Amino acid sequence: MGYPTDSTNLSEFADMIDQYGGSVDSQFAKSSVMREFFAINQVTGTDTLVNSRVGRTTLKALVAGVRPDAAKTNFGTVSVTVDTVILARDSRSMLNEFQTHINARMELGKDHGKEIGKFFDEAFLIQGIKAAGYNALAGLQEGTAAPTANGATSYNGAFGAGKSYKLAAANDELDAADMYAAFEAIVQKMEEEDIDLSDLIIFVRPAQYNALIKNDFLVDTDFSSGNGDRAKNTFKSMLDCRVVKTNRIPNAVNASHMLGANYNVSANEAKCVGLVMSPKSLLVGETIPLQSKVWFNDEEKSWFIDSWLAFGVAPNRADTSGAIYIAG
Repeated sequence: MGYPTDSTNLSEFADMIDQYGGSVDSQFAKSSVMREFFAINQVTGTDTLVNSRVGRTTLKALVAGVRPDAAKTNFGTVSVTVDTVILARDSRSMLNEFQTHINARMELGKDHGKEIGKFFDEAFLIQGIKAAGYNALAGLQEGTAAPTANGATSYNGAFGAGKSYKLAAANDELDAADMYAAFEAIVQKMEEEDIDLSDLIIFVRPAQYNALIKNDFLVDTDFSSGNGDRAKNTFKSMLDCRVVKTNRIPNAVNASHMLGANYNVSANEAKCVGLVMSPKSLLVGETIPLQSKVWFNDEEKSWFIDSWLAFGVAPNRADTSGAIYIAG
């Protein structure tokens, strides 16, 4: 591998890296919304991040003259493994537009940042859908170790099931009232389970967002002052939850996801059109933050333009996740 030798070319080479890398970082930040909602835990010295979970405390009535027995609260763990590096690479000949045109470098950086950001967000949404499909946690859950404190297999009801809502008829996913009722049922169920609703986020595909905005409860000034603007096709919240429009909720089967089988999308999961999550829904680990590099291979007489990162996502609290599926 060779590099420019005189200081002028070295300066130009450094500028090239800055122009490309800066475009990747800015476009990734613009394209990805998940870092805004979920804590990204740095994983060092291992490929696995482990998070402890604590069962529900058991209360007792104190009886005069009777020594109260101790009741142990079970502990367990949930983990996520980061074992795949995701890479965006472009190769260019020795003399090409990447070297000579700043616009080409910036556009390539934007494209890399956009694709990585889309992939990053999709992984979160896939795991959110999977969490919504989990049953109430007793001892074992996918990706979760059994309680380790005293060998028991109960969390005493501390971790409930995910919430799934299947729409009744075809095209209900395009009906404002039906979609609102589906989200209302999920959020109400969480509230009945004493789940904190203050940080819930609703994710919907564009078609469902456009349907929901036709609901007067969301944009009419008599019902929701300052919440939306139909002319601008936007509204902020629903059921006191922030609403995020995204086309990254998977709508196609994927039997070979790059991050592994745990991220594959089944035919039923691909029917999801809306998702409710909280920052507690997922456990996220990152071993390599987004990095970029422009380098020259002397043997091939070619430039290589790379961006890469390594991360993993796994369900953490299924009971804070809910998914809406189309009929059929």
